[in-house]
Amino acid sequence: MYSVTRFSLAPSFYHPIYVISDSEMAQLKLQQHQEEIDSVVDQRKRLEDAYEKQKRHLLEREKCLKSELQALAPSTNNPVKETVEKAVDALKDTAKKVVA
Repeated sequence: MYSVTRFSLAPSFYHPIYVISDSEMAQLKLQQHQEEIDSVVDQRKRLEDAYEKQKRHLLEREKCLKSELQALAPSTNNPVKETVEKAVDALKDTAKKVVA
């Protein structure tokens, strides 16, 4: 009924079937699970390393930007500015006294 020629011309969906014992199947599952655990642990370590690198980069950038912002922002405790403001106030008082 099935000849060698017909078997060789069979559709490509044919897959060989392997028969193994229950103990071999258990060992195969154990090996597959261990490989998956190793892969998950490796991925987790790489993800944690990438997170730490990104965190360090962002902290350094934040520090740099804060220092630049502080350098660019006008100082509220500028002694020259305070002296000029006091002089202007004194001139205004003097001008009021002269006019009055």
